[in-house]
Amino acid sequence: MVDNNRLRDKLQSIQTNLAELKKVEQLSLEEFVNSVIQFHATTRMLQISIEAILDIAQHVVARKHLGTPKTYREAIELLAKAGILSADQLPTLLNMVRFRNRVVHQYDDVSRAEVYRIATERLADFEHFIAAIVRYNWGSNR
Repeated sequence: MVDNNRLRDKLQSIQTNLAELKKVEQLSLEEFVNSVIQFHATTRMLQISIEAILDIAQHVVARKHLGTPKTYREAIELLAKAGILSADQLPTLLNMVRFRNRVVHQYDDVSRAEVYRIATERLADFEHFIAAIVRYNWGSNR
């Protein structure tokens, strides 16, 4: 059985971060690039939000016996295979996994412009994930 409290906490963490990340839109690219603190704070909030997505994916996969993923990528793929995520969401979420891995393991390869672009153009992707999980877990009396 899915732990609804755990899901709510993870979803709330993402939503809290999104509220802060939306403030990046108020900055120009130049302002963002020139602010070391803003860059690192934004990168970290994106990382935490993606990790919350991955925690949710692994939790749902395990609790619903959807398979035994060996990687974060496989956990996301299993959610899509089960119809919890749409086929349209899969490439975006896999890109999130790659971005998170680069932030954690190749942080020098993550450009400030890329982080700015994600924070100003891709936050809806997080909201779509939240909607899919809410719909799956609470939308059909599950």
